[in-house]
Amino acid sequence: MALISCPNCGQSISDKAFICPHCKQQNGNIPVINTTCSECGTQYNREQNFCPTCGYPNSISTPKKKSRKCIIITAIILSIVIVFGLLGAFIINKGKTAIYYDNLETVTYKMLDGAANAETAGNLIKNVWYNTIYEKRDTTTDKYTMKSGRFVEDFNDALGNLFSDEEFQKNISEIQDNQDEVTFYLKQLKNPPKEYEEAYTVLKTYYESYLSMTKMVINPTGSLQSFSDDFNNLDTETVDAYEKMKLYLN
Repeated sequence: MALISCPNCGQSISDKAFICPHCKQQNGNIPVINTTCSECGTQYNREQNFCPTCGYPNSISTPKKKSRKCIIITAIILSIVIVFGLLGAFIINKGKTAIYYDNLETVTYKMLDGAANAETAGNLIKNVWYNTIYEKRDTTTDKYTMKSGRFVEDFNDALGNLFSDEEFQKNISEIQDNQDEVTFYLKQLKNPPKEYEEAYTVLKTYYESYLSMTKMVINPTGSLQSFSDDFNNLDTETVDAYEKMKLYLN
């Protein structure tokens, strides 16, 4: 730092001074972009934060610093919001996928339970039907096929006895309830995530076999031969479909 003479009044001033403190003129040795103090009217370099005469804050330079800080803070906040937004979307998506898998697994085993009950009921229907026609004694079916020590004349009467049995009615009710539960879960699985689209296709095939099989035991129709053949085929198809579904379960 050194003293120089003001080019206007000749008084000694610092070579770093923007304005001569004596005559208030600009130091010609330093290029200055002036601003005017709104308090006292002094002209001084706009890069200065305060008026060199009265100390009034520079209304031009000060806001710039504040504005820059605001921009930085806003950018930081925006970045945080974006990061948390992406993280939240990721967590939500993972949660939905996990829920979908849980429902997929649940309905797979519920159909297996329903099919197992239907298999038990279907086999009993076949045995009652067969033993009535061919008058075959069996401790499991005699209470349906015989009356007063004699076989009933019509197999429909024997099947009627079976469907009137309290224990068998309970089994049929459980199968119907199982159908309702399976239908509920199938509705939840309509729009599978991409990674479960193939599993959902297999599940629908599984459901079709399961549903046909359970409906047969709730309302058996046709002849003994047609009922037995159709039921055995559906039983096999349902088991095969279940085995395929297991490939998509952990």
